[in-house]
Amino acid sequence: MAHEHQTILGAIVRSIDKKLEWEAIGAQGDMVRLTVRQAGGETSIDVSRTDIAAASEPGVDRNRLRERVKRAQKRIFDGKPAYMPWRLPKIEPIGAPGPRAGWGPSRR
Repeated sequence: MAHEHQTILGAIVRSIDKKLEWEAIGAQGDMVRLTVRQAGGETSIDVSRTDIAAASEPGVDRNRLRERVKRAQKRIFDGKPAYMPWRLPKIEPIGAPGPRAGWGPSRR
């Protein structure tokens, strides 16, 4: 991947959040896979090299790519936490129900 593309992607990701870790790997053909990591998890998006080249100048294309990265970051936060049954609160019965009136034959 070209050094200019890495510089553009780094500037866009850094403008969103300075603590956001990212990695760009060349994918199939004209695509670049951008992986974004944060404490909550990670997510990936595929970006075409033409989109990155168009985002080199400030404008609509750069903002469009920035919004895609922001949506990817939002997916990290919005993801449901993993199901961990050992962390669910344990429900304990209060006690066995006692004898109730109305059950069985009445005594007179």
